[in-house]
Amino acid sequence: MRSRSLILAALVFAPGVARAQGTSDSLSLLGRSTISLGFGLTGAREATAGVGKTSTHTTGQLGGIAFTHWVRPTVAVEISAAALNADATTSGARVHANVVTPILFGLSVSPRALALSTSIRPYLSAAAGPYIHSVSDEFGASTSASVEAVPGARLAAGANWFVSRHFLVGLEGNYHAVGKFDQPDALTENASGFGMSLSFGFAWGGR
Repeated sequence: MRSRSLILAALVFAPGVARAQGTSDSLSLLGRSTISLGFGLTGAREATAGVGKTSTHTTGQLGGIAFTHWVRPTVAVEISAAALNADATTSGARVHANVVTPILFGLSVSPRALALSTSIRPYLSAAAGPYIHSVSDEFGASTSASVEAVPGARLAAGANWFVSRHFLVGLEGNYHAVGKFDQPDALTENASGFGMSLSFGFAWGGR
């Protein structure tokens, strides 16, 4: 009698358990990879032009590229690079270029509890790596260049919308904490700060 009761209970509850597992599995991102191009939504953009001189000055993220691969159902490793701040000036025969480029390695977590659906996945991420300040000057046949790198980190929160199996759109808010450069200028003095970006990407793998 007891064994019959256990069998009957198993038959009653098994479909519910299977449905719960199916729902849980539908939120798994294990094995999925993405590559995305991002564009900054915040910061300042300035451009001036005069007789024999042009210049542009940008603060905040101009653009970036990121690769993400989910190694667990909700956890991914990510590698990214971006142009954070940039200057470019042309005056007669002189050309000056100046940019801060972070190359970051980190982790991203897309909690099941925050999932709005199987295709809209909020996430939190943290990454660290070198922030590289590159300066180049050209004057006629003379050229000079310098590079300096300092440690830094980025904290971010955002959401990925998997529009289809192979296409996604992302929105992210982040904060860059950048170390102190030995030769500060208008770009490197304000390298740390908040920003927002919009990204478009290609996805493959996973379920």
